[in-house]
Amino acid sequence: MKNLLTLFILFTISLTAQEVPSKIQVDALTNKVEKATNKERLVLLNSLTSLVWRKKGFPFDSLAKETINLSLQLDSADLAAYHIVNRMYYFTGAKGDLLSSEKIFLDFEKNHISQVKTPRRLANFYKAGALQYYNMDQYNKAMSYYNKALVSAVKTTDSQAIGEIYMGKGMVNYSLGKLIESSQNLQKSIPYFKASGGVNAIINVKNIMVSLYSGNGFYKEAEKERKEAIELAKKEEHHLFLSQIYFNYSAELRTRGKLKERIKYLEKALKEVEQSRYKAYYKPIYLAGMVIGQAEINNISSAKKYWKLLEQEKRKNAPGETIAFYKEAKMRLAFAKKQYKLALQYGKDYYTYKTKIKQSEGLEEAEQFLAKVYAALGEDKKANKHLIKYQQLKDSVTGLKKAKVLSYYQTLYETEKRDAKIVEQENKISLLDAQNKIKNQQILFGAVGLLLIFIIIFSYRSYRFTKKKQLLEQQFSRGLLQEQEKERKRVSKELHDGVGQNLLLIKNSLTLNPDKTSKLVDKTIEDIRSISRNLHPIQLEKFGLTKAIENIVEDLNSLTTIFFSDEIENIDNFFPKEKEIYLYRIIQECFNNIMKHSGATAAKINIKKDGNRVTITIQDNGSGFNFEKNNEKQKSFGLKSLQERVAFLKGNISFNSEKNKGTIITIISYK
Repeated sequence: MKNLLTLFILFTISLTAQEVPSKIQVDALTNKVEKATNKERLVLLNSLTSLVWRKKGFPFDSLAKETINLSLQLDSADLAAYHIVNRMYYFTGAKGDLLSSEKIFLDFEKNHISQVKTPRRLANFYKAGALQYYNMDQYNKAMSYYNKALVSAVKTTDSQAIGEIYMGKGMVNYSLGKLIESSQNLQKSIPYFKASGGVNAIINVKNIMVSLYSGNGFYKEAEKERKEAIELAKKEEHHLFLSQIYFNYSAELRTRGKLKERIKYLEKALKEVEQSRYKAYYKPIYLAGMVIGQAEINNISSAKKYWKLLEQEKRKNAPGETIAFYKEAKMRLAFAKKQYKLALQYGKDYYTYKTKIKQSEGLEEAEQFLAKVYAALGEDKKANKHLIKYQQLKDSVTGLKKAKVLSYYQTLYETEKRDAKIVEQENKISLLDAQNKIKNQQILFGAVGLLLIFIIIFSYRSYRFTKKKQLLEQQFSRGLLQEQEKERKRVSKELHDGVGQNLLLIKNSLTLNPDKTSKLVDKTIEDIRSISRNLHPIQLEKFGLTKAIENIVEDLNSLTTIFFSDEIENIDNFFPKEKEIYLYRIIQECFNNIMKHSGATAAKINIKKDGNRVTITIQDNGSGFNFEKNNEKQKSFGLKSLQERVAFLKGNISFNSEKNKGTIITIISYK
């Protein structure tokens, strides 16, 4: 059994209680559906299907299929995607049928996903697929779909969905043994959940953080997070979350060797899950956990009792986590009953399964169990062979990754200890100073002398810096005038060669060929509009700063071979209107530099808003450059222009670039 249960709530489904519709309501709407046709029928079907979704006693699945089919017939693939996701959750959660859910997902992905255009629907569809494969222990597929979901989700304002995707990535990374990446993604999810008011999601994140802490031996920190999660779950009357928290704690107690105490929390988990609508999904796992727990403390009669209850569950060996717990329960019970040959057979089956899903932790348990069985059978050579493999697995790459996380958290502790030690030393220094006034005065006079020397040096350097700054400003002003003159020449040339030439042609065509005049006028108007857009971006005023920046990225992707991506929070109205153009030009200049000089194949812009501060990061994988060298020699007017514009926005800009390692530009600006 894994140390901790990492199969968490199907978080895209709301678990809040809702009123069950009356049969009269459903019948009335059904009658309207039968009489309606085409689009009106689709609208009514959508309402009816949504009304009975997650309500017992109504034919949700047949209604959902009818709604999906009609949506596809009427070219409403976005609506079809919405109900496809609900059907998947219906089969996964209510029916416990992962294979049917996967079939629904793959069929729609293969035949219809290309017709879905709304980013929100795409994000939710891929998010459902990712959760599907996570529940089936296919973690690499799950991560692939979470990444696809994130690409679409960041184009929306759905903070809840983005938070869920980061949380899902954290869960997958945890299952893959990538604990640092898991922690990073979980931390990313929290601000999005706070923004959307998702209390349940915050409980879920805390639950996963408990797994990270306890899985690496930080039981004190795990207990703190656990208490907060339990308090929130009780306040929300969230029985499923409570059952998961108790079950996870039972797994932690097992790791710590507290096998009898563990039983109490398994009982709590079973009690809570009985009140959850997802009992069919989670109860078999908890029952299997109870069989394992009772078998390990040699309480065979209780283990048999819970095994009998487990055998009555329809989903006892469903794909994913459930079958893993079922297989382990079977082998542990056989061993406790001293049926060693049967235990060996079940142990080998468990080992094969864990090998198939490439779960290192499960393989460790399997090797250790096989060693115990062979030892009980008196086959010491085979027992030693599996014991050696168990030890090798323990010292494998997964173990090293966990050690890195331990080192990371240990660094936090060492930092706190160091800070405490500094405070202690400062107190001792203060005491010694109080006891030795004469020495203190000498130090004071020496410090004053050093301060005077420092002031003199600082004043001299400030004078030189001021002179140098004046020189740079003069150079910048000259460069600015030159650039302005170049821009005037460019506009003049476009007017002369383009608009002027067109006007001459219009004049001639009025006499010689009037039929062509209209087309020439249209072309002239478009040329003037193009010149106007270059002089001042109309998108900025029409759609706002955020959309204008997104349009730059879209245009670059369509016009260049460089792959540009974005992750942009809404910053409309953050700056005064007269200053938005400066930020727009800054970003334009950065992208122009990437296209002209970097030789990059990919670039990304990330914009985050935090209170009264906006942070912009622009990164490429190009050839890089030596900024200090360029800056000193004043070779790049473009870089100086960027610095001056950022300064006007009350911000600062930094460049991080190495040759052949790309460039990262970071801009921080304040209101």
